[in-house]
Amino acid sequence: MSVKEKMMEPFRTLKEFNPNTRYCVALEPLWGIPFNLYITYASLYMLALGLTNREIGLVSAVGLTFQMIFALAGGFITDRLGRRKTSIIFDITAWTLPTLIWASAQNIHYFMIAGILNASVRIVQNSWNCLMIEDARPEERVHIYSWVEVANILAGFFAPFAGWLILKFSLVPAVRALYFFAFVSMTAMILIRNKLTTETKTGLIKIEESKRYTVFQTFRQYPVALRLLVTNPAALTAFFLVLLNNIHIQLKNIFLGIILNRGLGLPQADLAVFPAVTSAIVLFIYIFIMPALGRHDPKKPLLFGFITLILSYGILLIAPMGSFMSAMISTVIGAVGYALVTPFINSSFANQVDDNHRAKTMSIVYAVIYGGTAPFSYLAGMMSALNPRFTAAFLLLVFTAGIGCLAILKKLEKKSGSVDAV
Repeated sequence: MSVKEKMMEPFRTLKEFNPNTRYCVALEPLWGIPFNLYITYASLYMLALGLTNREIGLVSAVGLTFQMIFALAGGFITDRLGRRKTSIIFDITAWTLPTLIWASAQNIHYFMIAGILNASVRIVQNSWNCLMIEDARPEERVHIYSWVEVANILAGFFAPFAGWLILKFSLVPAVRALYFFAFVSMTAMILIRNKLTTETKTGLIKIEESKRYTVFQTFRQYPVALRLLVTNPAALTAFFLVLLNNIHIQLKNIFLGIILNRGLGLPQADLAVFPAVTSAIVLFIYIFIMPALGRHDPKKPLLFGFITLILSYGILLIAPMGSFMSAMISTVIGAVGYALVTPFINSSFANQVDDNHRAKTMSIVYAVIYGGTAPFSYLAGMMSALNPRFTAAFLLLVFTAGIGCLAILKKLEKKSGSVDAV
């Protein structure tokens, strides 16, 4: 394959996606751009409105607890209403309403209400994933998740605009404006996607099947899906990788801004440059390196990704106060790790789940993941109250556990004689 063919390969895979996949991926920037603009400053916004580090951790923990509840119901709702209808209803509940509440927030009660509404995203996460990948071939899925990440990461190039707003208008007014922009952009995405997509083949079957069952009878099917998960060692280990990755994403979204601003003493306006740098690195990896990696054993890039993330957070833990360069080096190294870890974990687990039980299995998985993440979120808030950098130390342990999961997968592969245990 020539250099030109290698460069064009990721765009060829995008062109070959089925319509549902293509529209879900193409519209993702309308969600990703506003989300990535405000997320770096979300915790600092809460602090500026009078919340403490512990209260921020509590808001996150309560939200994650409700995410667990919504995730458990997600399979039933997704099968009963269909992937497309579920997505529009609960995207409005999870994003349209909360962004308006965050934009006008005054105290912890606003954040609690918005967090509970936003927790319904775990219903739409189920339905949206089904809508996006059910009509796709298994071998396409690592490329699908890579393109989803690309779509979201493009938003990082707009992050300096958030820094400029904060420099010009101060933190609270700027973030309120960013939340209102999120309301407009995300709502547009929800409505356009609903107009362009169609119900999946599996979704149509499940809608008809669900008419023959009561709610109680449907939930009685959950143990069957759970049994299929826990009796598959490779799938169970891949599930733990998903859990660890979710803990990382949750804590990074909530506490990274506090680490950089309160822990390292970097000015608030300077924080916007780091998402832009991350976006450039991750975008390059996803477009030009991931297509080649996607054809090989995922455990090696995952191991490398975990090691680089350990180095990234280790640097933040020991960096001198006010060291912009240390933060930048950490960002560059961490971007490489993030680019490798997330799509391989998501696609590997997606390929372990039977399409006939996908909605119910993913409901159980998400319920356990978010219920399991909630205590860590509150614990991280307590650690951050002691020292903003302690959250970075906690993440070092998360990725060390990830390396342990990869070692288990390798042993399972040798035991089964499979070429690909993931």
